[in-house]
Amino acid sequence: MVLKNSIILSCLVWLTVSCQESAQQQDHFTKQTPAEQGASLYSMHCGQCHGEDGQLGASGAKNLSTSQLSDAQIVQIIKNGKGAMPAMKALLESDENINLVVSHLKGLRR
Repeated sequence: MVLKNSIILSCLVWLTVSCQESAQQQDHFTKQTPAEQGASLYSMHCGQCHGEDGQLGASGAKNLSTSQLSDAQIVQIIKNGKGAMPAMKALLESDENINLVVSHLKGLRR
């Protein structure tokens, strides 16, 4: 019984700490400028395949620095995916976040 209570207490402590860290991360994100938010979201969700400068091309990812796509086309691809790229709508969570990423992507163009 003591072991069971210890495990439950440990889980509750872990859950409390995890929720606080998530709130702190969200607070830090909201204190960033829109440009910084877009860069953070891009780095978190896109940079692994596209590279921080948009030129990596891992796993067949397109070179974003030479993209000529319109904003609407970029939004469509982000939301629904294309080829090997999965849909990112759920990860980015909102149209506002998608638009922040689109703005960042346009800044990567040469």
